[in-house]
Amino acid sequence: MGKPIRKASRSARERFKGRHRFEHWYVDNQVYFITARVRDRFTAFDTEPAKSIFWDRFSYYTARFTFAPFITSLLDNHYHTLGYLRIGLNLKVMMQRLHGSVAKLVN
Repeated sequence: MGKPIRKASRSARERFKGRHRFEHWYVDNQVYFITARVRDRFTAFDTEPAKSIFWDRFSYYTARFTFAPFITSLLDNHYHTLGYLRIGLNLKVMMQRLHGSVAKLVN
């Protein structure tokens, strides 16, 4: 029997306005590519203090939820990371906490 795969979506409908909805899949022992952008492409990370907040919270939450980043890049309005996650369900909470804390502290 294979690994359990958990799927999360905001809606049970597969399509919205004719376009496919993206689901989130949570699988244990996987490499994840994560990318996120600031709302309206606002350049929230264009200062060194803002970048420092991101890196501090990123380090804290990736360690707390055992996400092992291989490589991460932070630009002025978005970031990308590639890394390994042992427990797939940790991804949802890790992202909520990371994004929530960074938004609160940067704002």
